[in-house]
Amino acid sequence: MVVGVVTRRWNNAQVPLRPRVLLVIADSSRTGGPEHVLTLAREIQRSGWQAAVVCPEGDLRDRCREAGLDSWPVSMSGRSLVAAPVRLRQLIRRYHADVIHSHGLRAGGVVRRSRIASPWVQTHHLDGWFTTGRPRFALHRHEMKAQVARANLQIAVSQSVADFLSGEAGVRKALIRVVPNGIEPLERHRLFRGGTTVVGVLASLVSSKGVDLAVMALATPQGRGLKLLVGGTGPELANLVDLAERLGVAGRTSFLGRVTDRQDFFDRCDVVWVPSRAEPFGLVACEAMSAGVPVVASRVGGLPEILDAPSAGALVAPANPAALASVTVALLSDGERYSRLSAAGAERVRQRFTAARMAALTRGVYRELLD
Repeated sequence: MVVGVVTRRWNNAQVPLRPRVLLVIADSSRTGGPEHVLTLAREIQRSGWQAAVVCPEGDLRDRCREAGLDSWPVSMSGRSLVAAPVRLRQLIRRYHADVIHSHGLRAGGVVRRSRIASPWVQTHHLDGWFTTGRPRFALHRHEMKAQVARANLQIAVSQSVADFLSGEAGVRKALIRVVPNGIEPLERHRLFRGGTTVVGVLASLVSSKGVDLAVMALATPQGRGLKLLVGGTGPELANLVDLAERLGVAGRTSFLGRVTDRQDFFDRCDVVWVPSRAEPFGLVACEAMSAGVPVVASRVGGLPEILDAPSAGALVAPANPAALASVTVALLSDGERYSRLSAAGAERVRQRFTAARMAALTRGVYRELLD
């Protein structure tokens, strides 16, 4: 896309009124962080600016090519991590990037070591932060503080993350901008018509996502009439299958593996659970709500900000399988409340958590750096 040629100055350098933004992420999977970067890059491009992505080879780079987005492969793990800052610095010069926008701690570390001169903003997704051991947690905190000292501004994907940054990393609140994640809303879901209730969980199969709590909920007295669809892959799969067998709920639990058609997944669900032990934002909650499927989620991280309970969803205490089941059964027995949450959830996402709004707020952060 052709951008405007009118320029203004930043640190005595000319930059276009429609800048070139280089998005950097160390993950190329189909999880939340890469999905966020792809969505943001598309929206930046649609707005008339230019966006390109730096990431390892993988799903994200393939999807960038499909979307017509410029992208370059840079491995940011293992032995490649040493050479990554040099490679990134070369790409920044080649692309004539006006703003560098890194996502996640590892990508931020590569940007920091590349010693760039361009304005730099770092988005904190906190992926993996809550699943690490204490020694690595200390290393994470040290690296975050080093990045905070170098980056111009910090973006938090929720107020919960912003509070964590100011409390754990000592980031000055004046340097933090809260920009909630955004999605392309899905089509509205059919209303619940009774019968066997299907509950869905769509997540990476790791401990922090609490999928084991969903399996346990089926074994509680309140959960005996529920069936569970689990979408996603991860290292906990074998343990979860064993848990379902031990609890006698394997016949009511289906593990679907990787889900590529999220609309179809939510169309099969009457309620969606987000039983996370820790959740910086909660993209799946937004997707389910946009499809009109009521969400029951743990009261952790950014999930209360999304659900605005009791108006647009239901929250339960974390790590409480019985509460997951009982709140769900109560919701399904109240047709009026079910319909109200279905409509309110979809409307809340369209008002506050769309990709277009996320990109507009992010461009506002870029303008702060360039003005």
